[in-house]
Amino acid sequence: MPQTPARLRPRPQTLPHPVRIMLACAATLALATVSALGVAAAPASASPSDATPAVTPSGQGSAVRATSSVSALAGQAEQMIVVPVTAGLEPTRVKGTIAVSGKPEGTVRATVNGRVILEADAAATVPLDQAVSNADVLDQQLTVGLQFIPVTRTMCVVSNATATLNNMTVDFSGTAKAPTTVGEFFPASVPAVVLPVPEDPGADVSAAIMTASAAMAQRYPEAAVAVVPEAELVARVANLPAGSRILSVITDQGETATKLATAAGLPQLILSGHDEKLRTAARALASDKTALAVTSSVTGLTSALPAAPGLVQSLKDLGSSTLKLSGYGTPESYVGVTQSQFGGPVSSVKVQLKGTHTAVPDNAQAQLSVFWNDYLLSSRNLDGGDTFTVDAEVPAGQLQARNGLRIRLAALPAGGDCTGPAGVMPMEVTLDTAGSTLTAVRGGSAKAGFERFPQAFGQSVPVAFGDGNAQANTVNAATLLASLQRDSASLLDTRVVGLDALAGSSESGLVVGATADVANKLSAPLRLAEFRTISPDDVEYGVGASAPYGVLEAFEQGGRNLLLLGAWAPENDAAAASTVQSSLASHVGAVEGGWASLSRNLLVTQPSGTPVLLESNVVVPQKAVTDDYRPYAWWIGGAVVVLGLAFAARTVLLRRRARAARAYVDAEQAATNPDHGN
Repeated sequence: MPQTPARLRPRPQTLPHPVRIMLACAATLALATVSALGVAAAPASASPSDATPAVTPSGQGSAVRATSSVSALAGQAEQMIVVPVTAGLEPTRVKGTIAVSGKPEGTVRATVNGRVILEADAAATVPLDQAVSNADVLDQQLTVGLQFIPVTRTMCVVSNATATLNNMTVDFSGTAKAPTTVGEFFPASVPAVVLPVPEDPGADVSAAIMTASAAMAQRYPEAAVAVVPEAELVARVANLPAGSRILSVITDQGETATKLATAAGLPQLILSGHDEKLRTAARALASDKTALAVTSSVTGLTSALPAAPGLVQSLKDLGSSTLKLSGYGTPESYVGVTQSQFGGPVSSVKVQLKGTHTAVPDNAQAQLSVFWNDYLLSSRNLDGGDTFTVDAEVPAGQLQARNGLRIRLAALPAGGDCTGPAGVMPMEVTLDTAGSTLTAVRGGSAKAGFERFPQAFGQSVPVAFGDGNAQANTVNAATLLASLQRDSASLLDTRVVGLDALAGSSESGLVVGATADVANKLSAPLRLAEFRTISPDDVEYGVGASAPYGVLEAFEQGGRNLLLLGAWAPENDAAAASTVQSSLASHVGAVEGGWASLSRNLLVTQPSGTPVLLESNVVVPQKAVTDDYRPYAWWIGGAVVVLGLAFAARTVLLRRRARAARAYVDAEQAATNPDHGN
């Protein structure tokens, strides 16, 4: 039974230099193919929104063949893959191959939820084929860990070899159990969630579907969250793995309610209601408290919006409950920091780290350094006591939407002698994760473009539709919001507003289904009209009168930030425009790296070809853009004429004054000269 792409979950973060950069590459997971009961599956990417491997309809006696991998550097903490286990199925075997790059010196260890299932001498390849059972399942998850323990030759040097678990396969037996309560519908993890959109949704249904999409992306960050037109539901779920869910939102004038059903052979939860109550009920689906529901239907479901994060965050708030560095050499720890973790965009950050350290032996050396995005913020020697405090401010130019705080201990034993056995009186640094804080100041730091999102929204996302295609706009908006939610630390609160209301407000927001008039009204950098060609240094991209194109734009307008999804097609071909918009939204939802992979401020696509990231300043100026500046040109031209006339008048007056002055001087000289006139 295929499952969602495995989730990499490292244990607390003690990494030798330069492990962090290597880990970012080594820990990449890729889900490629799946088979079940001998049935070939369609390829699937590592992106959560596109990971939909095929399974047999019955879900009996199936095997996961998820070509996923996880890597562990020598001496690194255990790295793990998490596979959801559907109720009714029991894992029976874990299979794969462990490959060791570099010198295979040491021991490779594989675990399942902490139980060691393999410990062998490192070699170029080490086969993995071990029995597992439901006893290894915790919270409906099977966690497979990998660790590479090197033969340590000195106290200061760590091997740079890497062990990689490739082509992991989990065999299952049994029959998937359908949920009988609302709580069972929301297990600890699911491989996929699909939200169908009715043909002509009202504003309340559209808002609830967008809210539910964000709620599922936050609750199940590793699941494939897909939003599809209702007519395409059966085809979309045909090859989904067992344990996948269908979440439907419908309008009903009665009390807000949820009930269980089955659609296309998969468990379905139907959320019904109307107006604002329907949206707040959809928001409640993000809460794990729904797992407490022990009936097949629930009425009056609602939830208040969680409080926005504050401007002061401790390392514990940011997810590092324990942070310890130990040993000689250069062990280090990494903490990811996003602007959204401060509840919105910030202009500066002050870092204060507090902790304790072991006594530095005589003739030994120990130094603590703090980096922000690989920029050295502060460095100090560890001496003069067993406590330390580091205060540093992040330079404005180093603050990005997604940042990394890296803390490194550099330690040498007494006399710098690294030949002794490892582990003898090692240096150790423990940070007070509750007392170590990052204090931000609200403001802007990122250049206008995709990097300002999602933090520019804060928590509130007003969504406006530019045309009348409510179904397509809802699908596209919900798809984009799911991608934005994966990059946001807090739940995005979406609502549908009128276009005029959004245009006249000061709120940042999202516009979907934009037309040429909408783009002009909002002064978008790329107007939805034909333009000739784009020729930046790194890409040649042409659009002509016969070629439709779609664009996702991120720009600043009137002091707020907007996202706009729209399209242009010759002869107002609505079908062609809708197609390219859908392809762009799907691309953002499926691209590796998600929203964080977007840069610049334009994502442009045509009916054929891969979407291209561009800067708006490389576009040949369009007529609509130049028309915006035409009134200013008249004013400038008039000002030039007035200044020219004033200069000419001044020149004439100066010349007249000069002639009068000369005549006065001549007359004065004539009056004082007695021979004058003789």
